[in-house]
Amino acid sequence: MERVSTGIKELDDLIEGGFKKNSINLIEGTAGSGKSTLAVQYILDGVKKGEKCVYLSIEERRESFYENMERFGFNLQEYEAVGDFFFYELTAQKLKDFIEKGTLGIEEIMKESGVTRMVIDSITAFSLLYGAEAAQRNAVQTLFTKLKTWNITAMLIAEAELDYSNFGLQYLVDGLMILNYNKVGRQRVRTIEVYKMRGTKHRSTEIVYRIEDNGIRLYPGETVLEA
Repeated sequence: MERVSTGIKELDDLIEGGFKKNSINLIEGTAGSGKSTLAVQYILDGVKKGEKCVYLSIEERRESFYENMERFGFNLQEYEAVGDFFFYELTAQKLKDFIEKGTLGIEEIMKESGVTRMVIDSITAFSLLYGAEAAQRNAVQTLFTKLKTWNITAMLIAEAELDYSNFGLQYLVDGLMILNYNKVGRQRVRTIEVYKMRGTKHRSTEIVYRIEDNGIRLYPGETVLEA
């Protein structure tokens, strides 16, 4: 089975080498947990391997996003300039229009460039546009169907503060990772848990990770101790 690296070796080791190719994976986390950082490491791993990758940002503008990522040495503008990386600013409403009308404005790039990886950051604002649970579920299912037609391996970002179980988001995705940023004693500790990964044997315990100068790094040997 072909695998797509997450961009973090220690994380790949937890899920048999990476995501299943052409799968849809949800990264759910609290504020400050490093969701976007993980997503960029995933995208850049593809770019450095010669793949074309797309980042759809619903909540943050290009300038501030690029500036925030530069602190880790991620020069997104450089990759965008040579046509290996595509960054699109979207509103939640535009994504909703894509679901209902079938056009997003990037279809030609997806086909002509042969994009293989995509991040949607985040799915939260989009889901809140639909009041009824049934409407939310149908919208997400339609989005996933469209993503599947592009033959990409997708990563969706979601805020952990909201309950997505009501409209089945956690059940619809192929993989689910949960990032936590909890207070342990007098300090906060970040942990990641592979909650679900279809067709994959994975470690299900929480793993400590840190956001360092060059991005996220996991420390599988460390244990979270309660004070």
